[in-house]
Amino acid sequence: TDWHGSNIDVSSVLMPKEFILQPSYPNPFNPVTNINFALPENSKVLIQIYNLQGKVIETLVNENMHAGYQSVIWNADEFGSGLYFIQIIAGEYIKTQKLMLVK
Repeated sequence: TDWHGSNIDVSSVLMPKEFILQPSYPNPFNPVTNINFALPENSKVLIQIYNLQGKVIETLVNENMHAGYQSVIWNADEFGSGLYFIQIIAGEYIKTQKLMLVK
């Protein structure tokens, strides 16, 4: 409140301090999983899914994104059960993690 007792609306935006690729959930999944990541600055972001042979099977994001906490959903309905890898590249940050699709 201010000096006169009036309410003051305040909102805050939390900005990440570092690049983060959080563990996807659910994992194992069928057929949809959520991918959450944090960007401490505006960045060109590339998120791709690879199969076990190292072939890119899907590109989820390939664009400039604003700093903050972001989320992407991967629907793997057209792919078979198995182990996949997700990789994020944002600036010089590169991170890879395993995903298990179970149908």
